[in-house]
Amino acid sequence: MNHFISICSSRGAYAPHSKKVVFEKIFPLLCSPKIASEKKENSILIFNGYSSMLSTYARRESEVDRFSTIFLDVDNEEKNPNIIDDFKKEFQQFDFYLYETFSSTKEHPKFRAIILLDEELTWSKSAKKAIFKTFKHYADEKASWFFSPTKNKLETIYHNEGKLYPASKLKEKIEEEERRERMKRTNQIIKQFQINTWMKNNNIEKKLSWRNLPSVKHCLDGLVVGERDSSINSACYAMMKNGYKDSIHDFLMELSVDSKIIKKFYDRYR
Repeated sequence: MNHFISICSSRGAYAPHSKKVVFEKIFPLLCSPKIASEKKENSILIFNGYSSMLSTYARRESEVDRFSTIFLDVDNEEKNPNIIDDFKKEFQQFDFYLYETFSSTKEHPKFRAIILLDEELTWSKSAKKAIFKTFKHYADEKASWFFSPTKNKLETIYHNEGKLYPASKLKEKIEEEERRERMKRTNQIIKQFQINTWMKNNNIEKKLSWRNLPSVKHCLDGLVVGERDSSINSACYAMMKNGYKDSIHDFLMELSVDSKIIKKFYDRYR
């Protein structure tokens, strides 16, 4: 099967748009000394999937609609000196490309791996989470595994020709992630409903909670003549904005002020 991806570059024929191409045809670019560079601005970026429309390039996952390749950017934060051999051994039965990046060292090897699937899948946030969990020993959450500059150490490019990685394994994890997302949204709705119900049924608690507003606390702690009206007005306004309009009368009655002042603000905010 053909594996379609998107590529783009800051320069040349592919700039500034991402373009759908057959992965097997574009991969030789990774092996070209003229393309490979230490400078990111000279790199061609290769997305693991493709967009159905020609689109202006941006470093965002919305560029991907479908995918049949997985790009892993392995920074090896644990500095495992054997991580490349570990990866080759774990995925020895599958078809993948692997190459070290320029910053890779013997003590702290770093590499990118491109794994080919046996069928195409729809891109989604759940798919990203499923891929991360599938390859969690190699990719970290900050890894930009959905695109890959052509920077590499040319002598390290390795191609393991096995069978394609089964997309069915990813499908199970994607469905699991989608179930978790639905459950999370449902729990949020239930929690919000419970909060709203509690607020509605616990009027006593609600009446007490307006006392915690800073402007109200300031008034209850004591007022001087010069700041009296402005402070009371601020407190009443804060109570109204925070849903305590029905408690404004109780607040005013607690203030040691003239009854005319109480009536003035009560009439204003009732």
